[in-house]
Amino acid sequence: MKVSYRPTFAQFADNYLATYYSGGVQTLRRVAGGPLVMFLGTLIMVLTFDRTPAWFLRLLAVLLGLYVFWRGLAFTLGPLFNVFLVYLRREQLFGPHMPLTTLQLRGKSLSIEQNGEAARIPVNHIQSIQHRADSTWLLTYSDQMLYIPRQGLESGDHDRFVARLEALLAPPEPAEGAES
Repeated sequence: MKVSYRPTFAQFADNYLATYYSGGVQTLRRVAGGPLVMFLGTLIMVLTFDRTPAWFLRLLAVLLGLYVFWRGLAFTLGPLFNVFLVYLRREQLFGPHMPLTTLQLRGKSLSIEQNGEAARIPVNHIQSIQHRADSTWLLTYSDQMLYIPRQGLESGDHDRFVARLEALLAPPEPAEGAES
């Protein structure tokens, strides 16, 4: 059983931003870290400017505050900048000329072929399956995310593929009559 699709820029942007800001263990740091650092930079500039008697210390405090503010802004907007860089190269990275991405279940492993490269993941290395409105994410124990879109598949059936994968991941039911 397999599914094949051509990745698009819209899928990339959606998955990248969604996983950056809402996936993983550092979500709070990623969402709130940049604005907090920007606030700290502003505090450095405002609080030290009036309380510092020497002009060169004021200048130093303002420069330090601006640097801290800039780092917070870069931390906040960094993912958007990365998406913008991919947007500039979208014709090279996405489109009908690109080879298909294929996910295929073979026994107890998941084979992935993308851009002429192949990988194989044992099904028991998949940590969770997350259903979204327009796609499904497979998260592995090594913090990799595999994406399966619902729309735009070149071959295969999304719902049947995911149901088969969930059946493989489900723990085996104990046989009737077996004693604990």
